Amino acid sequence: MTDPIKFTLDGKEVAAEEGETIWQVAKREGTRIPHLCYLDKPGYRADGNCRACMVEIEGERVLAASCQRKPAEGMVVKTDTERADKSRRMVFELLAADMVTPESSPNDQST
Repeated sequence: MTDPIKFTLDGKEVAAEEGETIWQVAKREGTRIPHLCYLDKPGYRADGNCRACMVEIEGERVLAASCQRKPAEGMVVKTDTERADKSRRMVFELLAADMVTPESSPNDQST
């Protein structure tokens, strides 16, 4: 068994087991990170394609999908930054904008 991976999540020192993602640790620690493409059940694998779970990692230029990213020793992860929140809001806005309304639906099957 390997030693836990210690990192900081929203200012709190936490530990991850090998193979755990940032999202899984956050959930265990009571930090809610939105997600769409990930179901926390056996047999499901996070794809990271919805981008709803983006977090900021100190020292990195781009945001990271927390359902895919595994923490590293000493990493500083922030889930509640303006940048991460803005990114998640944009994802949900784009999804909402692409939804079919009953009025524009060509038939009853797609509503």
